[in-house]
Amino acid sequence: MEAVLNNVPSDHAAFAIADASSVAFARRGAVDAARRIGLNETDAGRVALIVTEAATNILKHASHGEILVRELCTNAASAPGDTPSGIAVAPAPAPGQASGQASAQASASRNGTPAAQGGIEVIALDNGPGIHDLHAAFADGMSSAGTPGNGLGAMRRLANDFAIYSQPGSGTAIRAYVQQGTGALQRASGPDTVDMGGVGVPYPGEEVCGDAWTVIADARGLTLLVIDGLGHGPDAHRAAVAGVGVVQSHRGRAPGELIERMHDALRPTRGAAAAVARIDFETNRVTFAGVGNISASVHGADDDAMSVATGHARARQLVSHNGIVGHTVRKIQEFESPWSRHAMLVMHSDGVATRWQIEQYPGLANHSASLIAAMLYRDYSRRRDDATVVVVKAPNS
Repeated sequence: MEAVLNNVPSDHAAFAIADASSVAFARRGAVDAARRIGLNETDAGRVALIVTEAATNILKHASHGEILVRELCTNAASAPGDTPSGIAVAPAPAPGQASGQASAQASASRNGTPAAQGGIEVIALDNGPGIHDLHAAFADGMSSAGTPGNGLGAMRRLANDFAIYSQPGSGTAIRAYVQQGTGALQRASGPDTVDMGGVGVPYPGEEVCGDAWTVIADARGLTLLVIDGLGHGPDAHRAAVAGVGVVQSHRGRAPGELIERMHDALRPTRGAAAAVARIDFETNRVTFAGVGNISASVHGADDDAMSVATGHARARQLVSHNGIVGHTVRKIQEFESPWSRHAMLVMHSDGVATRWQIEQYPGLANHSASLIAAMLYRDYSRRRDDATVVVVKAPNS
């Protein structure tokens, strides 16, 4: 089984777009991120152009919106690091393998596909009028705002990977990925490929996020953690990072055991809400354990492909018990759900409201996990807390 995922994700930097000065601010932030990750001036220039086009389109068509920028690193010398959506992940490293070696292995597929290079993810979000004819909007010279109309077409050409979701009257979400060189991103494909994407944004004004998530692949499946350090800021971040360390150090362990180990490891911290989901590809089951306000649901495990594609798949809510990992845990209990080739798992922190329904977004279930996570963040982030959404899609979902 191969997994398309972000192995140890960094936070997104969020830039509110409301005027011309905010466009320049977002562009500078994106270029700084591109340089930190080692992109050359030409590729950093592509990042700058994409952010400028996306932010300018937001101002012209929606008046205001948001740009999210994240560094994706697969360099073995960088820890932690993560890979762009579309890259397969190798099996777990052999016992005793160094962390740098593990990072390098985690960015390559099991069949020897070359590792992805580091890059920059740009997500543009708005609640404007949406795009009525996406096909026409990509044609150069097409504009509904009296401008040259080079935006979407130029962005798609500049990016190594590009995706868009838009509905009339419901705004637009764009995801662009830029890495070294101009070739198209080589995606893992086939019946055993799992798509994973996420959005994580710190509390407004904070430099670090109190939420964290990580995913570990092994020979049988995936283990996904979403953790929310109590409060926000550096102390919350330290608690979340401690939880991530537990999961990374105990590959393949059951979710309940991992929560227990986190409870011990987080005692010196302010504590956290945490949930672990284990997807077993051999038994086609999801096992889940959680403590605190981490929401999790499996969609479409009992449905056919058409129900999933149209957003009408049934959802199974996975239950977390009350408590604070590291301080007060009264009960740790594992729950199970079926997992099928049409299933989708969504997990998020309490910085994202729980009242969303995937069927309110026509056709969104057919898009990448990253775009689904971005849309849920756009519409349901509370904007007064750290916010994290992670989506896992089975091969045919």
